[in-house]
Amino acid sequence: MRIIEGKANIISGFLTYLQDESKLSFGDVEYLAFPENENDVCEFLKFCCNKNIPVTISNGKTGVVGGAVPIAGALMSLEKFNKIFGVRKSGGEYRVRLESGVSLDEFYKFLENENFSGEKYFYPVDVTESTAKIGGTVSTNASGERSFKYGPTRNWVRSLRVVLSDGNVLLIERGKIFADGYDLEIKLPDGSIKKIKIPQYKMPSVKNAAGYYAKKNMDLIDLFIGSEGTLGVLTEVELALTKKPENIMTLLAFFPQEQNAMNFFFECKQMLTSAVVFEYFDTGAFELLRPKIADLPSDKNAAIFFEIEYTDDNLGNTMSAIEELLKKNNSSMDNTWGGFEKKDIEKIRQIRHAIPETINETLARTKQKYPAIHKISADIAVPAEKFLEMISYYKSKLEPIKLQNTIFGHIGENHLHMNILPRNNEEFLKAKELHLDFAKKAVLLGGTVSAEHGIGKIKHQYLEIMYGKEGIKQMAAVKKVLDPECILNRGNIFPESFLD
Repeated sequence: MRIIEGKANIISGFLTYLQDESKLSFGDVEYLAFPENENDVCEFLKFCCNKNIPVTISNGKTGVVGGAVPIAGALMSLEKFNKIFGVRKSGGEYRVRLESGVSLDEFYKFLENENFSGEKYFYPVDVTESTAKIGGTVSTNASGERSFKYGPTRNWVRSLRVVLSDGNVLLIERGKIFADGYDLEIKLPDGSIKKIKIPQYKMPSVKNAAGYYAKKNMDLIDLFIGSEGTLGVLTEVELALTKKPENIMTLLAFFPQEQNAMNFFFECKQMLTSAVVFEYFDTGAFELLRPKIADLPSDKNAAIFFEIEYTDDNLGNTMSAIEELLKKNNSSMDNTWGGFEKKDIEKIRQIRHAIPETINETLARTKQKYPAIHKISADIAVPAEKFLEMISYYKSKLEPIKLQNTIFGHIGENHLHMNILPRNNEEFLKAKELHLDFAKKAVLLGGTVSAEHGIGKIKHQYLEIMYGKEGIKQMAAVKKVLDPECILNRGNIFPESFLD
């Protein structure tokens, strides 16, 4: 295992390891470790535990809430954990075991070359950044575009190998260890027993990645999924696959007004029972994309991106129904980009991916002049019946003060990303105040402050709005049982003050 020691050496040669897409400013680090196997992880964690050195776990560094940004101590990169062990069939489904440093891109390519008795299977979780690593997606319970149909990462995890901070290794299989009410016992390989009190706050009934998963009689594996590396280090994951749809049609429909796009979506969602994806782009997204994508329609200011499964028998009727809805909402097939072939589909999907990329590029330029600035992105989801109220609230607060912003994303799950792009420190402070206000509104409506990105180090106060100080204390108590020295990913999910 390679270990680099010394602050100056790390800062000068390994700066990229201290950052992620949040653009959050990092702290000093004394050790940078590159373990090559599980034993290396165990030994390094024991070393840090004995010396009370905080350890930040780094993988793909694609997160946007500062989860991989170190505050102090040591940083451990899992980039060498890049093995895919192969496919097996169990419980009537195909599963793949792989190490946590495998990227989604690598995983997808592996599956494309596999022969499943002449059929095609795939892993349906499709986050925006395909260079994200499997371990990171499990640690944050990531979702993405296809979660409208397939749900988040949690739905597809069948087993985990987790290294605790004291070097004990757990193999956790779904369906094997359950809480008795809110009491959960884990027997460790060294013979000791960890007794955990599951937090008793109520999670919102929407897509949610905020804080520890907590339910009466819950499965142990769900405690670690979405725990943002605060309870243990994921080294291996076993993921389930599903049958790949035979035919997918991808469409990007343009509209003159945002209201046209919204109306089209609501009608389309009811009609298209075979839809896999629904995404929304507002006027702010178009303003960001126009300098990059020359052929965007100049007279259109909103769009709906959607994917549909179809058969040869129902394609004609489906297209006719879509065309009728487009006309009803001031658009047409002439104002819609469509694709059946892989290259056409990829071209359309790249537009969706270009929005967060452009936001990050814009923010990076601003940060050069104003280093304290970081990303302000509301990752809010609310119940379907409250969705329009949340959108209206965004608009009512944003429009009067003229901050550059865009609202886009997973409209199919009542989950849009509200991004503010501050141009200076004054706007940054205003944006932070607004984000707090939006979080309070979302919770009031029965929603979540983080539907898919997690909490990291940036969104502590929003999580407290959801669960209160008592809920945070209950989470901290879980961490103290599994990580008694509290060295793992300090500052993720809740402030370090809750661990003192």
